[in-house]
Amino acid sequence: MTREDLKRFCALDIDFESIGLMEPGLSLEPYFCTPMNAEPVGRLGCDGIHFVLLPGDERVFCVDPAMGEPGTYVLPVATDFREFLSFVLYCRDANPLSQIWWLTEERFRELLEEDKRAVWPGCETFFAGKQTALERIARAFDLAPAAPYQQVKALQAAFDPTIMKFSNEYYDVLGLEYPE
Repeated sequence: MTREDLKRFCALDIDFESIGLMEPGLSLEPYFCTPMNAEPVGRLGCDGIHFVLLPGDERVFCVDPAMGEPGTYVLPVATDFREFLSFVLYCRDANPLSQIWWLTEERFRELLEEDKRAVWPGCETFFAGKQTALERIARAFDLAPAAPYQQVKALQAAFDPTIMKFSNEYYDVLGLEYPE
């Protein structure tokens, strides 16, 4: 279901960038820590952070080349694509989902409040596009916003990063031994 939902999402007539999911579903040049055979969901457009699906897995993963470290470069952020979208609806952007792994719940909530208060010249147009995108996603998938913090933390706590398959570049960049 997740891959069909991703195709439907990519076909929506929305400003994907306004919700932090640039170029949804389009191939992107993999980073050293992008798992092998990962399918792109979208990218933030900052620090190489992108979201992917892995073969045979419904979960959505966040790949964070800038802030990660072995064991945290790739972490799950939703059990499936619909849950991911419900979290995006709650956060009003995909970016906060990429930061849950290192934030306390209090700091996460502060981040969401800071985002709500952010203003700059011309922001009205941006926020109108964001609101339209969020409304269309909610309607297209019959979704409501869902608070992500506890669910994502639980997913990440239960996640075994040793299942990840990486290219040789991963091990070269980090100076790690190649797996047997």
